[in-house]
Amino acid sequence: MFEINKRDGLARLGKIKTSHGILETPTLLPVVNPKILTLSMEELAECGAQGIITNSYIIYKNPELKEVAEEKGVHGLVNWSGPIMTDSGTFQSHVYGEIEIKPEEILEFQKKIGVDIGTVLDVFCEPETRFEQAKEELTETQKRIELADKNKGNIFLAAPIQGGRHLDLRTKAAEMASTTNAEIFPIGGVVPMMEKNHFKILAEVIIAAKKGLDSSRPVHLFGCGHPILFALATFLGCDLFDSASYAKFASRDSLMFTWGTRNLDELEELPGEFSAAPGMTVKKLKGLEKKERQKIIAKHNLRVSFAEIRRIKQAIHDGLLWELVETRLRASPALMKVFDVIKNEIEWISQFEPAYRYKTPLKTGVESDIRPIFTSLTNSFDNGNMTHPYFGKIPTYLSETYPFHPGLLQEDLEGWRMEEWGIERVKVILDYQFGNGIGDLFAKGNTELVISRKTKRLRNLLLDGKHIVSLSHRRGLFILQEGGAELLHKHSKMPQFRVVVNPETAEFNKNGKSVFCKFIEDIDSELKIMDECIVVTPDDELVAFGKLVVSPKELELGQQGMAVRVRAGFEN
Repeated sequence: MFEINKRDGLARLGKIKTSHGILETPTLLPVVNPKILTLSMEELAECGAQGIITNSYIIYKNPELKEVAEEKGVHGLVNWSGPIMTDSGTFQSHVYGEIEIKPEEILEFQKKIGVDIGTVLDVFCEPETRFEQAKEELTETQKRIELADKNKGNIFLAAPIQGGRHLDLRTKAAEMASTTNAEIFPIGGVVPMMEKNHFKILAEVIIAAKKGLDSSRPVHLFGCGHPILFALATFLGCDLFDSASYAKFASRDSLMFTWGTRNLDELEELPGEFSAAPGMTVKKLKGLEKKERQKIIAKHNLRVSFAEIRRIKQAIHDGLLWELVETRLRASPALMKVFDVIKNEIEWISQFEPAYRYKTPLKTGVESDIRPIFTSLTNSFDNGNMTHPYFGKIPTYLSETYPFHPGLLQEDLEGWRMEEWGIERVKVILDYQFGNGIGDLFAKGNTELVISRKTKRLRNLLLDGKHIVSLSHRRGLFILQEGGAELLHKHSKMPQFRVVVNPETAEFNKNGKSVFCKFIEDIDSELKIMDECIVVTPDDELVAFGKLVVSPKELELGQQGMAVRVRAGFEN
């Protein structure tokens, strides 16, 4: 039900396939209260909503709403044809105390009204709850998740991850929930943290949960409705958000932006992000009747929210999510504290970092220094003759190779020049990409460099007439071909460069079929997403080669789907 199409570290672009349509993640589910509609369903769709979330408990407790929902279904009740997720009443228990319904009752009601994604009635764990009590509440929540898992019927089940601010409990809750067949994991109990601007704790809680979660299933950050947080949450591996904030903030004349919140009384001008009403001015907006003004502000808040979601998606496409997150974190002192969390968890985060991105990495401030790409490569060359502003001395042979290719930094590179293509340059790049000695290995014999007549750039390296590697001009890195894969295999030992697959499925890989996660028995833990790799059986028979599209850590956390995009196989 969750197809991951692209990733940038922990962030991923994916599709959740429900019975009423697809949710393209990351995305926001606007909260709809069937008793009070601030915006119509058409207006929600116009703002960018693909799906919505409503509260099954509120519907259940209202006789009129319940009757209509049971007769027409929840989609008929709210007049929405797309995916609908429902909350279970847990948040109401946080606000009002005990609620009068049993977990099995609200689950059956969610099934009866035909929701796409139903949520377990978990126990809301307050951030200040002591460890022992939080542990007891966690045990009760897990019992409810397991019971719901057995009786969920045809709906997707959302199994919330609780544990308060106790990080070990969050990880434990995630591990236990991952043993069930629940399709979605919401991280719950975090609204009080966001309301009090405890973003540092929020980040710690998300990471603690991610450490225990099955990475093949989407993660929902409950109650995350402010666009200032979407980039951070996506960066940490969240796929879904829900928001009542667009309407709540509007009810008190508060406008949301990616850099903060402003009350209408504070504004003298409407910032450029305001597009909810063409030609509107602050003066005109202040002069409107309250209901009309509230609707316009709500629409603005939602438009800004979905605009940020689109900006995040493009950043993932470009490989520039780090840069966007750093910019967003500088919006307030409370958010700046999250840099400390990232620094403390950088070793874990780096396990999900790709071998390369599609754009040259940029430093946006001193906080950028904690990024793995900078900490691992700065001053790592002994024979550098070009000075890079980020990486120190590097060989000029790497001047067009990721991440050293200059992009916007060309004028800042001392000694930069376009190098001619020769075998020495090829060997330097090969050693950098695959490890010392690979350059000599791939050039030991009669080498031929195939140069493009049009661009004058290297296209292919041949050794004794056999195709070894091709060059990606976009990244300045090499792409393995048959000869190169054979050489890597022959001159290295298990598990280096290797993805080890089940012998029974190896035949498919020999025929050029991709490798899927569930058939992998071992993997070189040093490999990164997007690295070139070879595919072998447990007996080290070479069966294929290609590009790794998941990280070893994700495999450990239960990732499903494609693991290696096979370029070619070695048929018998």
